[in-house]
Amino acid sequence: MITKFSERLYADLNRDLNALVLEEDQVIKRLEKSIHACLKYLRKLKDYCKLNNPGTPAEEIVFFKHIKPKFKSQLIFYQSLLHIEIRKPIGDGKVVAEYYANEIRVLYHFFESNLSFYQYVRTQATYLDEYYFVRGNYDVHLDPDQCVIDFDPTFSTTHDHKLAQVLASELMQEYLEHSIQKINQKEAIVQIDSEFRDFNWKQTKCALIELIYSWHATEAFGKKNLKSIVKFIEKSFNISLGNFYDTYDWLCGRPSPTVYIDEMKEAFLLRVQKKFK
Repeated sequence: MITKFSERLYADLNRDLNALVLEEDQVIKRLEKSIHACLKYLRKLKDYCKLNNPGTPAEEIVFFKHIKPKFKSQLIFYQSLLHIEIRKPIGDGKVVAEYYANEIRVLYHFFESNLSFYQYVRTQATYLDEYYFVRGNYDVHLDPDQCVIDFDPTFSTTHDHKLAQVLASELMQEYLEHSIQKINQKEAIVQIDSEFRDFNWKQTKCALIELIYSWHATEAFGKKNLKSIVKFIEKSFNISLGNFYDTYDWLCGRPSPTVYIDEMKEAFLLRVQKKFK
């Protein structure tokens, strides 16, 4: 029961996080709102867990190894990302890329400092699960989380938080590497031809997504699949559209799914009218 509930809850969390990517263009504000969203869904998970307490060690392992860390890792990821973006230096692409590269080195230090546990997680081992992910078990020789004494004993084990940190660190490494790659690509494009320097997308992400779905529906790029079109547009306009597939229901649920397309039509008709006046 708790597995099905958590799957629906996690899908709702991802939907809300993706909606924030589309709705909030200011990075700091978006990250702050994302943190609050993660907290809200983690509280919902905790409340449900207390009402539907895992009754056996096997159920506890499923919850504290495979369910809770997914939610907690999102919270840790966005908190860490907010901290990184607030401290990001003002400068050219090379300065920012080096800053991100240093943050990656910090992550490597975390992985090295928790190498034994990280290897246990990466190899999908299970032989220590009853010590790591069952409540009430505390073994000083298994490097328990130092803050476990302050945790809610009904909603924590010695290692579920550490697992969440590992998952969040992997998410952060992927984000930073992708950001560095984008900076390097942008720098290369600028060096090749300054004529195309300022062709970034200036409208909202929602507007671009409307166009992409329309291009796909009308086969503007032939039989290319939606994912390929998205990648092409993201690279062409130097923009990240987040988890693109989760936005479709959100777009359809708006009062008008074609806000930008309608705006384009009105602007074009106005231009035609001016031409013939």
